[in-house]
Amino acid sequence: MIITDSNQDDQYGIVIDAGSSGSRIHIYQWDSPQHVLDLQDQQVSEEDGTEITLPQSVPQIRQDANWTQKISPGLSSFKNSPNKAYSNHIKKLLEFAKDVIPANKISETPVFIQATAGMRLLSKRKQDLILQELCKSIKTDTSFLLKDCSSQIQIIDGETEGLYGWLSLNYLLGNFNNFDSKYSQHPSSGFMDMGGASTQLAFMPSDPEQITRHKEDMHTIYLKNVNGDVQEWDVFVSTWLGFGANKARSRYLAQLINSLPENANDDDDDDYETRKISDPCLPKGAQTDFEFKDHHFEITGAGDFVHCMKSMYPLLLNNLPCSEEPCLFNGVHAPKINFEQDRFVGISEYWYTANDVFKMNGEYNFHEFSSNVKDFCESNWTTLRQNNAEGLYNGISDDYLMDSCFKANWILNILHEGFDLPRINIDVPDTEHDDGRHIPFKSAEKINNHDLSWTLGRILMYASGLVTAGDKSVTVGIEPSSMDEKRTGKQFIPGVIEALQQPANNSSFGVSSKQTIYHILTISFVLGVVYIVLSKFRLIRHMSKHRISDSINTMKAHFFKLKNYSKISQAEDTLADLEEGSIHRGRFSRADMENGSNFRSRSMINLGDSIEGRDSYPLSDRDRKNISSPNQPMRPVFSMADFSKFKNTNRD
Repeated sequence: MIITDSNQDDQYGIVIDAGSSGSRIHIYQWDSPQHVLDLQDQQVSEEDGTEITLPQSVPQIRQDANWTQKISPGLSSFKNSPNKAYSNHIKKLLEFAKDVIPANKISETPVFIQATAGMRLLSKRKQDLILQELCKSIKTDTSFLLKDCSSQIQIIDGETEGLYGWLSLNYLLGNFNNFDSKYSQHPSSGFMDMGGASTQLAFMPSDPEQITRHKEDMHTIYLKNVNGDVQEWDVFVSTWLGFGANKARSRYLAQLINSLPENANDDDDDDYETRKISDPCLPKGAQTDFEFKDHHFEITGAGDFVHCMKSMYPLLLNNLPCSEEPCLFNGVHAPKINFEQDRFVGISEYWYTANDVFKMNGEYNFHEFSSNVKDFCESNWTTLRQNNAEGLYNGISDDYLMDSCFKANWILNILHEGFDLPRINIDVPDTEHDDGRHIPFKSAEKINNHDLSWTLGRILMYASGLVTAGDKSVTVGIEPSSMDEKRTGKQFIPGVIEALQQPANNSSFGVSSKQTIYHILTISFVLGVVYIVLSKFRLIRHMSKHRISDSINTMKAHFFKLKNYSKISQAEDTLADLEEGSIHRGRFSRADMENGSNFRSRSMINLGDSIEGRDSYPLSDRDRKNISSPNQPMRPVFSMADFSKFKNTNRD
């Protein structure tokens, strides 16, 4: 869809998701908040018939199905040729945007390039070279709105990506519409995302007591309704690097190799004599290769569902000490999830595996899903390949099909052993036929026929930040948890581009207009003094040395007096801005991006190789009761083979 004409009240925004495999542009459009307030008819109906009162809602974001495009490979592939990152990559996406956005709106349309997984892995120097090239080239080659490169072209960490995902999900579910600030409780859904390298969780506990108890672990998201009312949401988010489906698979195969007696001794010269490994998480008869520590291993599928489930359980690292109860897997402290009230939506791998292979997307049923996974894993590889050739698995590649047994089992482990989701007919009774039953988890690719992409969350914050009505002392954006502020130095992420809030600031060095006046006066004064000195230079030879010295000292005194006055005035400007509510909390600067700690997840900090994590929670300060001991009951790992034995088991 190409727009040839545009209403003057239409506003546009661009977010480019620069991932590891490619970059995808998303173009969004919404009505000016002030225009919405001026409308006579301030109610619209959603596709499902829901009435939306526009002033009591966040700006309504629109995206046509054709307003997105992806190019490959990823931005990180330009690590050795950063000067081509724009011309050979991002330029193609922005040219696509020019064909969609009306010409008279280009200069008003902000561009946000948010780099994720691939760019996080590069060295700081290579990151900066790529980001600087994009900043320079977009400014010189296009007319798009790019005021602050440090906040518009940046690398975001996994937790920020998870918060954007939470925003996108709850926007599409309508939870930010018809928001009445008189009520303290508002419905929301939790967000789960599993990629190849990491898995993420973001949710607002339904229990106010949990929010109060874990306030220091909560990020606070501020949004504004069109009428200026403030929405405040306390959200917990965490990212587990190394727990995505592909990385978990690599860790699992390494575990199989390291568990061999010959490789589990104290010697440093293991020769890895056994090179043929039987894998219970690979379909029967399937064969693949694996490189580990410069050694080649042949992996043959055993197709044993029960053995697979039990073998991968240690990968969750539930044995790690918990700094403070409750904890999720890998020792990550988190608010308690109440699956009887909380709802979650899983995307990416949660959707792909369930949809492509098992045709069980949407509402999740443990008993049905695990039964289908068991049948699949224990099938012959030849049969599965034949089924795939006949179109039974949505035409996925054989490599993806081969890994599906592991991925499905990994999802089961993450959901039930990691997040503690109750199992139907084991932990909770089956209420399938009950009316109005609560559905704690479902997988999704779209919400109400709209793609669920975290990029929507970023543009929602921007559009909401443009609201001028209401309390001007409140800034739309994400306030990091106090724990993250202390541990990683995270700062407030503003929704709007801060430079736009300071129109008099035209300098890339951030000098205000008042500061500029002071500097001009200072220079003028110095030049005036120099002129007077030169004009009277002919008198110098008649002056004594001590009089010359006194004159110079008098000049210095005047100069430094004016300089100090300038500093005092700058401080007064800051206080004035603070009183007016126009001063903003910090954002990620380029210096922040160079600090690797900003991109460390909670999971990384809890890993044994993290020096920072050890300092945060030294073992000597931990409560010993939180560390598992032989005298404490251990929670069993369930399998299809022993379900009946545990139906009446009480969970810890």
